[in-house]
Amino acid sequence: MTRLMAERIVAVALILAGGFMYTQSTGWPQRAGAFPQFAEVGIMVLALGMFVRTFTARDKERLKGMVKVDFSYTSWKPLYIMLLGVLYAIGVFQIGFYVTSFVFYFIATYMTGLRDHKMIVITAVILFPLLYVFFTIALGAFLPEGLLF
Repeated sequence: MTRLMAERIVAVALILAGGFMYTQSTGWPQRAGAFPQFAEVGIMVLALGMFVRTFTARDKERLKGMVKVDFSYTSWKPLYIMLLGVLYAIGVFQIGFYVTSFVFYFIATYMTGLRDHKMIVITAVILFPLLYVFFTIALGAFLPEGLLF
């Protein structure tokens, strides 16, 4: 498959997936679907731009050649991080928001290649109390609780 055709297929797949996800968040109570709908419309607009761009002469030149499949960790890292995100979403309801978020943060930073442990810990020390204050105190939101918190 050519790189140009692969780019077009990915763009169409993103538009279709965005449209499907948009329909799943319609009808949620108290406008809870507003952010997911906004995000999905953004994804669809960007994917449409990606698709339209494949018809320009510059992109036709840039996307010459065949698709090369690479099975290294680096090339598959986005998929692994998306799968981790799915596990995080499940874990939030089974284990609890705060504990799952804490674990997810450290695993995601490690998977993306961040190794400055001092900055990671400093960010966590600032981030997690702010998450608690913002959601629980400022918004009065009851976040999912599971086995642990």
